[in-house]
Amino acid sequence: MQLEVRHLRALDTVARHASVTRAAAVLGVSQPALTMQLRRIERLLGGELFARGPQGVMPTAFGDFVLARARAALADVDDILAARPPAPGVSTVRVGGFESRLLIGLIGRLEAALPGAHVTVHAEYSTRLLLDLIAAHRLDLALVSDYPGHELRPPPPVRHDLVAVEPVFVALAAGHRLAARAQIDLADLAGEEWVLPPSDGTGWPEHFLEACAARRFTPDVRYRMVDAETKRELIATGRAVGPCQATFEPERGVVVRPLTGDPVWMRHLVTWDPAGPLTGPGEPLVRLAREAHAAVAGGCPAYLDWLTRRGRSVGASWAS
Repeated sequence: MQLEVRHLRALDTVARHASVTRAAAVLGVSQPALTMQLRRIERLLGGELFARGPQGVMPTAFGDFVLARARAALADVDDILAARPPAPGVSTVRVGGFESRLLIGLIGRLEAALPGAHVTVHAEYSTRLLLDLIAAHRLDLALVSDYPGHELRPPPPVRHDLVAVEPVFVALAAGHRLAARAQIDLADLAGEEWVLPPSDGTGWPEHFLEACAARRFTPDVRYRMVDAETKRELIATGRAVGPCQATFEPERGVVVRPLTGDPVWMRHLVTWDPAGPLTGPGEPLVRLAREAHAAVAGGCPAYLDWLTRRGRSVGASWAS
């Protein structure tokens, strides 16, 4: 057996969903077939890649080592598959970021501002990988986030600027015992089961865990996953609560509430390669990103209410 691209995608999918069963559904194979494939890969590589625990199927230390390199290899393969010679006079702009409405909004504005440009998108959860891809000239720009005490220092020659600063809210089931409150004290959620993503490598969910520790509790993280729809389903069915962006859309039995005292914050940043097609001053790019954020925020009643009650505007600093 030789290691193939499909094997790397299988490893990545299992890690992202923290479940062999769910990964099998995404990959379009049976759960027993995927389990056998994982065992063959482990035999080939000579070590256990995943272990089952209370939070689902999680990578071992060796698994983390393999996944970091598998994801870098997959990014190269995706670049090759997506590459195509541009038509004469057509430039390509390669955009990266976490899957979000903010990313979609920025893409639309870039296409309007650069008529005729071929805009491609690389969705990636790892902030560190996005920055590395820009530094390696494989992305031209990316939307990323950082957190108090975990401020990003992008590697040269990557440039960055602030898009917006916003609090982190909490999402819970509409029938939750605290759902009727206008805001919720983080300490009142100490006994809940939580859904959190794995580390993005640059401060999340570490900043959130630090806020919990300051209130003298360690959250019971029953679920670790990135997939937004799965997290939404867990929350809507009352299986978990979770921190969320202030612009998170509450739907299908989910409500979003601010946290008392605003203990958790995040910054949205736009980063870019000054040697790429967006050379020159970054102001136009930053303006487009801020417009995209304002448009998303304008459609979120909970966030707008929070801004009104605090006399703030979109983009206010966490230090103000």
